[in-house]
Amino acid sequence: MDVLLRQVLIIYLCKEVQVNFVHGTWKVIDSMSGVYTNSSVVSSHQDVTCIECAARTLMLDGEGYSCNRGDQMCMIYSTCHIKNRLTPGDWEPIAGWLHFCTKMKLTTELKEGLLDLGIQLTQRKSIRFQVKATIGVNIGLSSGNNTDSPGYFVILEGWNMTTSCLGVVEFANESQCYSEYIGRVLSGEQYRSFWLTWNEGRVRVGTGETVGNGTIMDHVFPNVYTVRHALIGTYVRGEWVIYL
Repeated sequence: MDVLLRQVLIIYLCKEVQVNFVHGTWKVIDSMSGVYTNSSVVSSHQDVTCIECAARTLMLDGEGYSCNRGDQMCMIYSTCHIKNRLTPGDWEPIAGWLHFCTKMKLTTELKEGLLDLGIQLTQRKSIRFQVKATIGVNIGLSSGNNTDSPGYFVILEGWNMTTSCLGVVEFANESQCYSEYIGRVLSGEQYRSFWLTWNEGRVRVGTGETVGNGTIMDHVFPNVYTVRHALIGTYVRGEWVIYL
């Protein structure tokens, strides 16, 4: 019974991670002396599949992990050094080690413009993140990798420091807000958790770590855009954790 419960727990915890296995955030390198030279190993296991390695990483709040499918080795890291800007097909098929980042950390500055995270979203329908900023958090779900491409946008506490907006950016940067939320959702002192989902023109925004719970904005747009890129920015300095 204990073995069965353990297997069920691993499958449950890995539902989101399994999706990432397919969609291109893996990178295979030659040895542990490359990307992970300065990473601290939180935990190491033998006879562990990549799926179980991912589950253990989530349970230990690791930022990255490596597994070897042949030897079934698993190593979990407190720091992830795979480059921030992941691109589709970012593979180096050497030696059988698979390296994965569970999250990326970055900072946006005032008037820096929107930053393309470099995550390919074509096969995804949601994204989770944490942010620490006082006002004006911007997230673009774009059909291209720049602000000239049409798509959807979210502004958290962008107007009057209390009003958040869910809208659409059309061609020539014309934009319109279709759903609003009035209330404080940001903090400059601690990270706040958010999620975004999109599916056939319906875009939702919510607070918390569970996608689908805590919805604050929701709209079905007449124009359905294929979301390929995530762009982020802040009116002031912002600190981010993006979950991959």
